[in-house]
Amino acid sequence: MRGDVSESLQEEFEQWLAASPGHRQAYNRYSRVIAQAEILKSSAQPSELTETKPVARPRIRWLMVGAAAAAVIVFAITIRAGGTPIPATGVVQSAYAAEPLVTDRGEIRSFKLADGSMATLDSDTKVEVSISHNTRYVRVAQGRARVKVVSDVRPFRVEAGQGFVTTNEGVIDVMISGDRQVVVELFSGKADLASASRAADAAPRSLRTGTALVYNFDDQQIHSAPRSSFNSANWPSGWAEHRSIPLSQLVSEANRYASVPIVLDDPKIGNRNVSGRFKISDTEMFLKRIADLFDLTIHERLDGTYLRSK
Repeated sequence: MRGDVSESLQEEFEQWLAASPGHRQAYNRYSRVIAQAEILKSSAQPSELTETKPVARPRIRWLMVGAAAAAVIVFAITIRAGGTPIPATGVVQSAYAAEPLVTDRGEIRSFKLADGSMATLDSDTKVEVSISHNTRYVRVAQGRARVKVVSDVRPFRVEAGQGFVTTNEGVIDVMISGDRQVVVELFSGKADLASASRAADAAPRSLRTGTALVYNFDDQQIHSAPRSSFNSANWPSGWAEHRSIPLSQLVSEANRYASVPIVLDDPKIGNRNVSGRFKISDTEMFLKRIADLFDLTIHERLDGTYLRSK
């Protein structure tokens, strides 16, 4: 299925794929093994990111040729059994796929992709990456990521839920919120948002700088709605800057980084508006500043840190 194939063969393959969940599982399983082989044969430098193939979709094609494929499968499973890291990466591979990029709670980290693009992951984020000779792909599984895409003839696809953004050059934010809403924001360049479902007939929607598009993570068809910018340009530095925002919303942002939740003891406190620049990734500093601004006391408990009126 690699390269150009006839339309009838493509249709036959996709019918087989859809005929049984077991077919799709097998296809995904072995495509991940093949992806691992591509990682093994790469010559990434220590400073570069080793890529991982995402779960294959019907139109992703790959080559499996006799004994060579069998050797790849045996080698991949051997790597998994021994827990051996791939040289120069420090990443332990699995039999199915390379480990995804992840950050812990409170951590913000940037990764350089093989094509020169940069992916910055916010706190508690998981991202899958695939860079090949003809595709560039990032899937945000949870959390928030900013991708700075370098110019290339290969389109760059950023996927989250049932939607995906395509660009050749630009800076894109993708965030999956706690209520399973996906927020997509374009900071520079040109990009389109479309549905990942092949059943969707809606044309791609162009993103505009300064406006975010929002859709439900699980929607088969993307019904995106515009929303004003989230003032999120500075989050990779750990700072949040707002002209005016309810304290409850600011605390919610800070809770992305807190090891235990920050709780406003009186809901009325959360209705107060606050403006300024806050280091929300530094929970201790954030708590002290909010307490000073609103004349609150800080009470630490096992289930959270409580802010109360004096």
